[in-house]
Amino acid sequence: MNHRLSVAVAAAGVLSAAVIPAAASSTAAATPRTAGSAAAPRTSDVLPRVHGKAVYLVGGAKRSINPPKGMLAAKDFYLGGYGLGDYKVGNEIQVPGTSGRYATGILGDGAHSHAMMVSDGRRTIAFGQIETQGYFASYKQGPFGIEEIRHDAAAKIAKLAARHKHSAPAPTAAQILVDSDHSHGGPDTVGVWGGVPTSYLRLVHDHTVSALVAAWRHMHRATLTYGVAHAGVESEHKRYPASGGGGPLLTNQFSNDPKNQVVDDQIRVLQARTVKGNRLLGTYVNFSSHPTVLGSDNTKVTGDYVGRLNRKLAKRYGGFGFDQVGTLGRTQPARTGCSKPNRKGSREYLCELDEYAARVMAKVRYAVHHARPVRGPAIVGMSSYLLLDPATSPTLLTLLYGGTVIGAPAARAIGFPWFTGALLGTTSYSGRIGRLLISGGPGEMYPQIVAKVRHSVRGMQGYLNIGTAGDFLGYIVAPLSAYPEPVRRSVLSGDPPPNGDPACGAGDVSVGCPDPVGNDNYFFNVSHTFGLRLTCSLLRGAADQLGKVATTYTSAYGPCESFTTDALLPPGEDTTFPPQPDESAVYPHL
Repeated sequence: MNHRLSVAVAAAGVLSAAVIPAAASSTAAATPRTAGSAAAPRTSDVLPRVHGKAVYLVGGAKRSINPPKGMLAAKDFYLGGYGLGDYKVGNEIQVPGTSGRYATGILGDGAHSHAMMVSDGRRTIAFGQIETQGYFASYKQGPFGIEEIRHDAAAKIAKLAARHKHSAPAPTAAQILVDSDHSHGGPDTVGVWGGVPTSYLRLVHDHTVSALVAAWRHMHRATLTYGVAHAGVESEHKRYPASGGGGPLLTNQFSNDPKNQVVDDQIRVLQARTVKGNRLLGTYVNFSSHPTVLGSDNTKVTGDYVGRLNRKLAKRYGGFGFDQVGTLGRTQPARTGCSKPNRKGSREYLCELDEYAARVMAKVRYAVHHARPVRGPAIVGMSSYLLLDPATSPTLLTLLYGGTVIGAPAARAIGFPWFTGALLGTTSYSGRIGRLLISGGPGEMYPQIVAKVRHSVRGMQGYLNIGTAGDFLGYIVAPLSAYPEPVRRSVLSGDPPPNGDPACGAGDVSVGCPDPVGNDNYFFNVSHTFGLRLTCSLLRGAADQLGKVATTYTSAYGPCESFTTDALLPPGEDTTFPPQPDESAVYPHL
């Protein structure tokens, strides 16, 4: 282990280099990987402009990740997001009268992995999304995680680039951002709701890599436009009737709490048109709504509204359609159900998804109509950052180290840097496309995190915020003042009287009624400090992407003083570790 990494580990306050297993450090040294860099931005275009508009190279692709029928027939392919565990003691003995929420089929066209590549002719960045409940950076079962997806896609593209003439350079692993859409009707690739066969992880890895490679191969010279609509939030006083009309699309789980009023309600739309022929190449949407339009009664594989919206985008505009989820913390869809009578089962579920997706599409159309060319010279950039933080969540620690006992064995790899003792390792992302700033965090970020970035980094044309990026870690709460209400709602119900429950059993109470685990925001929050650490990493990354001194934005935010050692780790450090060894024979099922 190099000196800067050991210092950063020691500074995290849990481990020092002396207590990290020797095997972890020696293996990393034996299989080096090249870190990415956040080079200073250019001020001129590489690709010639067309009618004064900056020109990029853009491509998109998708691949199905539906499990085969034979995999579903065994009734051990579970969906994630509701409840916990599969009701199996020791992950093997089924509790009598229970079954868990195993998948019974595919809803509509099911789930996919999507990809989009954007290049300025000198650098190429990639966006990928897997329509599952959550996807880890690295897995106990083998080299199937997002880290391996990034490296394997980068390696395959590099080989193609060496053999064939292509205007776009190959992206490095650090320039590839992959997230999961967090569908609560998606496969449980997290492992705590029953899990899936390990062979399915291999399928997801292979098909996601394939989508990324295909997106690179199908890049065209294109101009980009960017537009914004407001989704609207239930219970908010402000309204945006001009943004496509209709009612609000979002709800704030803690709308009663003055410390948690911020909601990311923008629907951000990026469209690419080919320089030759002005053909619509693709539509990319960035929207912060939990994919929980369907409830736990659905037992068929689906990407929730995200997958149905992608279909609508492609059908209406042509080319690829790609909706990538944003900040999901305490931000839920405003559900209206299915307006068509006499629909049951799959027909009703598809109706619910399609009607919500149609409401989003109305806002997308507004954003497209009012879109403007992406400003500034054609510049793209992306880098990832390794973050090490002491995990304080007893729920996380229990599931990682003892989840098998209760039938909820979290599949995240244990070992440096991803989880060692109680030290959690994960990734943040910062990037840009022209004057659009990109911020990605590894879980369900609270909106305050990206709001801080937006407030600090002024003057950008737009801000893309990508959730569950590079890893899946549950809720990420920040700042510290946002914690009291999630803590209360995790043990008590709703609002206190007189606005909420009028009585609890024998008498009134002033803080709400007992409701243990009625809300999971606090119990699935990995660390009390990680939200602040992530905020500071995103501020650092923004400075890197804009060619500014690293402390330009962090120095003005007091909490960042506690995380100064993070700057010792260069951009791309998270991509320098060896792949997870193949343990699929040991772990045939999550």
